[in-house]
Order: sequence, then structure tokens, then C-alpha cells
Amino acid sequence: MYDQAQSLRDIVKKSDHEVLEAVKAERPQPLTKIITITSGKGGVGKSSVTVNLALALSQMGLRILIIDADFGLANIDVMLGMPSRYNLSHLLKKERALHEIVQQWHDSIYYISGGSGIRELLHMNEAQVAKIIDGALDLPEPVDIILCDTGAGVNDMIISLAAASTEVLLVTTPEPTAILDAYALLKTLYQEDEAPQAWLIMNKAVSAKEAENAIVSFVRITDKYLNQQIEPIGSILYDDDMAKSIKQQTPLMLSQPKSITARNFLSIAQALLQKPAEQKTVGPLAKLFSRWISVHKH
Repeated sequence: MYDQAQSLRDIVKKSDHEVLEAVKAERPQPLTKIITITSGKGGVGKSSVTVNLALALSQMGLRILIIDADFGLANIDVMLGMPSRYNLSHLLKKERALHEIVQQWHDSIYYISGGSGIRELLHMNEAQVAKIIDGALDLPEPVDIILCDTGAGVNDMIISLAAASTEVLLVTTPEPTAILDAYALLKTLYQEDEAPQAWLIMNKAVSAKEAENAIVSFVRITDKYLNQQIEPIGSILYDDDMAKSIKQQTPLMLSQPKSITARNFLSIAQALLQKPAEQKTVGPLAKLFSRWISVHKH
């Protein structure tokens, strides 16, 4: 995936827009990975995982786009210490095009703010969400990975986003309630006709042993009751500096780049790049729009 993405960027640098369009027309599926990062329970550190993972991936030479998909309750721009001038509400009101609300944050990391406390965003339909994702895949300068940071819980919008992704990162903690909520979300996701590949991240473990025990228990439960095995992709140890980094609006990958936790993120990023992305038979826009049509046609 990395070699393909680098090759495409080289083509863009050397050629004009027509050549880029020809390359896009020839490839059967987008090169861009769409990864939904979600959790069953709030407070498990999902948004922190998103931001720090983006930094880890960017250090490996990839262009990353973060979409704050916690619609109406977004906080990614606050965590980045960079309030957005524009957000998705400006797109819905047709005041700005999608490429105009994309903000550059750090080197090769870009983000789209979901906006906070905005009524229109809380009532988006699937067709509107699909248009956003499809537009993100067709930006003038393509990105390698789109990270969609969702809200917590189980609802139709989160499931739709996850189902339209190439991969899902399910973030939980060893806390029993977090485990149960993550299981409920995974159960709902696996009921989809084309459920994406899901990877498990165990966050805020106080030790490697606790993380390992929690992962083994979760995998055993999903295997027994869902007849599905979710593969762990890594764990992140609890770090007091993580809470400090959030307050300081400077992600831990920047404030403590040599910490054990930073190495955890780099390890997860490396593992993620080694995993083959699922090949979708339909694109995100077509899939979400068809779902929306089927719900509203009667």
C-alpha cells in the first residue's frame, strides 16, 4: 500500500490533472485506506488514539486525513490546538466546497472539523455522510489514509461509516463496562452484510500483562458467542503524560516522542500498514447511498 501511495504521489508531482484522472480511472479500487476508529463506550481514549496514530503514520511518509465524524460533538480540532475556521456545517449549507474546509495541521496531516453543537450535523443523513467520504477520496491531492474518528456507542451512523470503511479499529480498555460495550458494537457490526475487517486496540492498560489478559478474554468471547475472531493489532499502556498532552493540546507523539506509549503507537502504525486492506466491491458513496435509498424508498 505504501509503495502504491508513493508512486501515485510521484505521478502527481510530475504530471498534470488529466494524468491523475487517468490513473484514478484505471484503478478498480481507491488506493486510499478508509479506517474508522470507534468504540462502544466514551472515555476510552479513541480521539487521542486517532490523533497520535495519524502522527505515527505520517512519520512513515504517509499523507493522512482525519475526519472528525463525531458529528455535532466534535473535538479533534480542540485536541490539536488549532480551531477550524470552517467545518462540515459550511459544507452542508453549501457555503464552502469540501476541499475548502480541509485544514492542514502538521506536515502531511490534514483534518476536517465536524463542528460542535451544530444542529445540522446531528441530523445528517447517510447520503450526506457518503458525499463527504466520497469527496475526501477525490481531493485534488490524494491522501493515503483517511481516519474517521466517530462518536462512542452503537447507532446507525457509526455502523454505516464502519461498514463503508476498508478497516475498523475498535478501541477499548480493560474496564469491564468498556469491554461489554465494545462487544455490543462489534456484534452489531458483524451483522452487516459486508462487515469490514476489524482490529482491536487495548488502551489504557496499566501493564503489558493486563493488556494481554484483556485481549485474550475479548478474543475468546467474540470467538465463542459471535463465531468471529477479531485480531488484536496492539495495546497502549496508560501514561500520565497522555492526560497532560490533552490539556496542553499537544499530542503525546509530539510532546513525548521517545516514551513507551509513543512506541506503542508506532508499533500499531507499522502493524496496520502490514495488514492487507479489504477490497470493497462497491465504493463508500455507492454503498451508503444505496442503503439510504432502501430505507427511504417506502
